[in-house]
Amino acid sequence: MGVYSNNPSAFVLERTKQHGVFTSTFDRSHFTNPAGLLVELLEKKPDLIILAGFLWKIPSAIIVAFPSKIINIHPSLLPKYGGKGMYGGRVHQAVIDAMDTESGITIHYVNEEYDEGAIIFQSKVSLSSSETAESLAQKVHSLEHEHFPKQIEKLLLPTGKRVNLYTDGAASGNPGPGGYGLILEWEGTPYKKTFAQGFIHTTNNRMELRAVIKGLQMLKEAPLDVVVFTDSKYISEAVEKKWVFGWEKKGFKDKKNVDLWIAFLKVYRKHKVRMQWIKGHNQHPENEWCDKMAVKASKNKESHIEDVGYKHKLKE
Repeated sequence: MGVYSNNPSAFVLERTKQHGVFTSTFDRSHFTNPAGLLVELLEKKPDLIILAGFLWKIPSAIIVAFPSKIINIHPSLLPKYGGKGMYGGRVHQAVIDAMDTESGITIHYVNEEYDEGAIIFQSKVSLSSSETAESLAQKVHSLEHEHFPKQIEKLLLPTGKRVNLYTDGAASGNPGPGGYGLILEWEGTPYKKTFAQGFIHTTNNRMELRAVIKGLQMLKEAPLDVVVFTDSKYISEAVEKKWVFGWEKKGFKDKKNVDLWIAFLKVYRKHKVRMQWIKGHNQHPENEWCDKMAVKASKNKESHIEDVGYKHKLKE
């Protein structure tokens, strides 16, 4: 356990020292240098990295090194009022200026974009007609104090089995011959399973989505705690921002890949699934492995099958 801060005068450093907890401070150059803070963190082998009042953007090297192990708490109901420069009183004032009737907290995983990581937990609070930024801040702080420790404990001491699903898809020409690859990893065990499949004619998005569907279908037990690592914002944002559920209510009107989204929702609801977007072609080992499987499957014409449900096929 340890506390790292970019503010040498932060009171948390004194408080934690009194309890015998390791503390360390760093500046921006040490923070962004891959040979700096990252090396120290790798030596510590943390189970979880918790951001609390930390405003700097986390370097991609640290995110790649600790996938689904960095969490943050934001003082609004993301995706509302997130992004660069949105913190503290600025967030609360924005909520009031927009005349929203509720706000709250969002505990989420951290990725390479401000406040866009997969959501872990949200809690709401109502606004009064006379609400101010200061009074709203007090309400939100109460939610933070109540829920953040509980969610941290759940992540550190999970009650169920955790599965990591890594996926990637590719289509040459888009549309064209395509394929996907996936890795299933049962956390805490050495057991892994891989799968890949190629298709005669398809698109990138369909391959990305088919990979996730197939991975979830391969899980024989249910429900399981599943984290899906994908470099497709088409999928991660549709789920984490809850767009797909709105599409479903409207019968997927004017949406593409309806057959696959219906299949996805069917298997998605069997498990507790969180999406974690990762940047593609950024040296993430499992993502690179999935990419290689997908490309290989797309080129292996002997094992190609038809992408049943794809509406824009080549003319006979």
